[in-house]
Amino acid sequence: MYNYPTNITSLSDLAVWTNNVTGGIFWPMALFGFFCILFFSFKQYPTEKAFAASSFITMIIAIMLGIIGLVSPYVYVGTIILAAIGLIALRSSNNKEF
Repeated sequence: MYNYPTNITSLSDLAVWTNNVTGGIFWPMALFGFFCILFFSFKQYPTEKAFAASSFITMIIAIMLGIIGLVSPYVYVGTIILAAIGLIALRSSNNKEF
């Protein structure tokens, strides 16, 4: 059983408390959900473009969350690797209109 937050003076305190209550999994799962929403929103474009764009935007957000300290370095390094894979897939696709 978790206690209610007591010393919440800003939104960042609430974000840290939420992450602590869930064992550090809240913000990585929020990033994954955001990636899925972006990927399916960009699905009007070819899959390589949708994957590259959504992974790049997710990487930017993960780095910002990592600077704040809400995600571990493994998470934002993983999103950097995911963005690199998206860029490689985009560059190696036969569609050269980007």
